[in-house]
Amino acid sequence: MNWQLWVAIGIVAAALLVFAAARMRHAQHVFDDITHVDRPAPAMQADELAHRRSHRMSHEPGRHRRHG
Repeated sequence: MNWQLWVAIGIVAAALLVFAAARMRHAQHVFDDITHVDRPAPAMQADELAHRRSHRMSHEPGRHRRHG
């Protein structure tokens, strides 16, 4: 019975490690996308994106920007 507990703990630990590795790999891809400066310029300018984002945020019901 004792070895079965260790097997269960090992399986859970392995699953957590695989999950953490997958999340870290995804985070690395996101970081690389953010910091990659050699890509071509986007079609929209940053000001236009900010304007559309603020317009969308102000018109969504139930969403309020809070400080802190």
